[in-house]
Amino acid sequence: MTPGNGKGLGPRLGTAGALALALLAAGCAEKPRAALDSVSFTVAPAANDTTPVAIDLVSVRDKALVDKLGALTAAEWFGQREQSMRDHPTTLGVTSWELVPGQTLKTDLPPGEPAWAILIFANYSTPGPHRLRVPDTRTLTLTAGDKDVELVP
Repeated sequence: MTPGNGKGLGPRLGTAGALALALLAAGCAEKPRAALDSVSFTVAPAANDTTPVAIDLVSVRDKALVDKLGALTAAEWFGQREQSMRDHPTTLGVTSWELVPGQTLKTDLPPGEPAWAILIFANYSTPGPHRLRVPDTRTLTLTAGDKDVELVP
């Protein structure tokens, strides 16, 4: 005999249990999947007022950091990059290049853990966000133009 009204908790507990299990399964199904195998760069001859452009590829493996980092301008990112890497040593992966005007480069990336997002920050001397979120792709082609960086389809 069950305590209380004698009707038992079976049907209510069954529905609540099924709902909890469905929510748990949905939460487990969402996993980071952003990953890159290679990156290609083409730098315009007059890029960044004919000075080198620092470019960071940031793999964000902490879902809570995606919106925070995705709102930064490149100047803000480069200003706090070292501290961010110290604060999040296992959840941020940063690959950096310094490219000169007129340069082309294709590089394979080492395998790494999938990320929630991959961001590109380009440290131009002109004002602007100079930030990109990488689409779901395994190969990335970028152009560092005169005043900003762009994804090449």
